[in-house]
Amino acid sequence: MNDETNSAKLNPAKLDKALYRSKNAGDNSARSPHPSTTTNDSDRGPKPTWQEIQEKKINMVKERGSRVLKINSPLGSTMFNILRQFDMAYAHFKARLGEMDGISHEEGEKLMTEGREIVVAFSDYTARLSRRIRFRYFVPRELKEFMAEEEAANGAGD
Repeated sequence: MNDETNSAKLNPAKLDKALYRSKNAGDNSARSPHPSTTTNDSDRGPKPTWQEIQEKKINMVKERGSRVLKINSPLGSTMFNILRQFDMAYAHFKARLGEMDGISHEEGEKLMTEGREIVVAFSDYTARLSRRIRFRYFVPRELKEFMAEEEAANGAGD
C-alpha cells in the first residue's frame, strides 16, 4: 500500500488519539523524521543537559529566518514536523532545479504549482475551521499577494 492510500484511509479521530498517546508516552519514534535510522542513546554519545538544549534553542532563535511556534495540539505537532522537513526538502529542490541530473524546469514548475495549491487549500481549510469556531484567522500577507496576482492574471487572460 502506498502513502497516498494510507493517508486516505486514516480515521482522523484515531489519528488524533494515536498522536496524543505517542506524544504523552515520551515515544519520539513516531515523530522522528527518519524512523529507520534511529539510533540507541549509547550510539549518540552523552546526552545533552537541559541547559545545553536550552542554549541551543536560544541560539537557533537568533538565526535569521527563524520562527518560534508554540504547538497546541497533537495534529499541530505532526504538521510542524512535516513542515520542518518540507522546508528543508523544498530548499534542496530549488537548489537542484535545472541541474543536469536534478529536476527539469517542467517537472519543477508542476511541483511548485502543486505546492502552492496545497498551501492555498490549507489556508482555505483553516479559514473554514476558524469561522466554525468563531476564531479570527488572518490570511498571511504573502498568500494574499499571491492570490491577488493570480486573480489579476486570470482576469487579464479572460
